[in-house]
Amino acid sequence: MSAAADRWATQTGPARVLAAARSLLEQRRSGDQVRVKVTLTEAERGQVGRLLGLAWETSGAAITLGKLRAAIARTGDDLDALLTRIGGPLDDLPARRARDAAALTASVDGAHDRLIAAGIPAHAVALARRRRWLGRPGAADLAGRADALARLWHLLPMPGRPLPELSNTLFADTHRLDREAELGRVAARLLAAAQADPAAAEQAADQALTAARWRQVWAAYGISCDEVSSTVLILGLTLTGGSAAAAISQAAASCGEPVWLTERSLRGDWRPGAGTSVVRVCENPAIVETGAAEFGAGCRPLVCIYGQPSSAAWTLLRGLATAGVTLLVTADRDKSGLRFLADMLALPGAQEWLPDADGVYEEARLPDLLADLRGDGIRAPGVA
Repeated sequence: MSAAADRWATQTGPARVLAAARSLLEQRRSGDQVRVKVTLTEAERGQVGRLLGLAWETSGAAITLGKLRAAIARTGDDLDALLTRIGGPLDDLPARRARDAAALTASVDGAHDRLIAAGIPAHAVALARRRRWLGRPGAADLAGRADALARLWHLLPMPGRPLPELSNTLFADTHRLDREAELGRVAARLLAAAQADPAAAEQAADQALTAARWRQVWAAYGISCDEVSSTVLILGLTLTGGSAAAAISQAAASCGEPVWLTERSLRGDWRPGAGTSVVRVCENPAIVETGAAEFGAGCRPLVCIYGQPSSAAWTLLRGLATAGVTLLVTADRDKSGLRFLADMLALPGAQEWLPDADGVYEEARLPDLLADLRGDGIRAPGVA
């Protein structure tokens, strides 16, 4: 310890030099040839020169750690000791960064390990980590979000439970799992990825927040999402069984009236009515409305998806296809319609309805479609 060095260190110029030296040493840049880069006024350079010497002060040379150590040593002191006295112990910043990085990695590992321990498929957890669904490393809610998702997974499946009720049970908040809520969005992506094969998990997660897929994702675990808002339009289609949809369809078909079935009404037991082997499927309600006006109860069974198929539409179409019904499907032949059509044609046994009829939009093909909907009219090729 040197009183002379301590007095020198209190001056503006030396204080700036020592601060720059501390920064270098804390970065492990400690070699004698390392330059201490600092801009000094003429007066400050004079202050520093009182320790480094007149030759250095007048030379215009830079300061190196070696020169600074040697100058302080001439006072009977040591650079590290002087820096510790005036500013506290020197830090090891690379070591600190390594510790911080290790702690962040451990927190991320721990959060995702919590999901694995809960039983969530490893491929879905890996995707969650890659996409940072739980938050960025160091996020305050990382562990909390993992815990919330693990608690959710432990309760699933829960047949017949509305999503707000499940959310309230878990979090005392009916909106915590909403599609607009951060946790709800993360949960839907994770559940969609968990449902899918590993190769398809990323695409499933990307689609999970669309209205139709959102309902389907939760429905796969028995959870209902606003089932009365998801609808599909039918005409002349009868269903049997104990579900509300069966009773509604029978009443509507008996008087030739179009009727909307909700996702809720399609819950429970239902199947196609006796003799229902073929069902036509269109995109636009104008086809249904015209069919009802022209043929009433004599119209062949018809389903209208009304644009992008809803979860109710997919529930009905998949159920019919699974029961062995041949689905004859058509849509507008624009970009979106062709996408709907391709999706529906992927259903078991589905065929395109009147593919040779001219017209981009269904309304342009209305005479051909109506002729085929009439019981004694033109039939689709190969269909009785």
